[in-house]
Amino acid sequence: MKHDLTTLFEQTEKNYPGLNDFDIIRIQKDLEFELPTEYLDLMKVFNGCEGEVGENSWLLLFEMSRLVEVNKNYSYLLKDIPNYLLIGKDAADTGYAIHKEKGTFHSFGLMSNFKTDPIEFCGNNFNEFILYLYNY
Repeated sequence: MKHDLTTLFEQTEKNYPGLNDFDIIRIQKDLEFELPTEYLDLMKVFNGCEGEVGENSWLLLFEMSRLVEVNKNYSYLLKDIPNYLLIGKDAADTGYAIHKEKGTFHSFGLMSNFKTDPIEFCGNNFNEFILYLYNY
């Protein structure tokens, strides 16, 4: 993770310790998806977090070690959007996910009807996604 973005997580409660390379490889194998490098760099420092990002955004970034479980728990929702991996949410139950093919970051309501409710673009990469939340 780029050093300048670490300050954006100052107000969050972090899950220490971060993950080692072995854990990351195992989790990605279980997910059958290779996560973006910037996201993985953060998970090596701390394994998820919860709190304010900027003045108007709150983020629960799920522990990477729980992503398989979390995505199974939301399978009723994600079956309609199978190309997304849920990585977090906010206090109002907006979900944050990575598009598995494009590597882009998006938000949507966790009670969405995807025939009528939009999936919002939040960034081309993890850094853009965090800056999107910070500047929201």
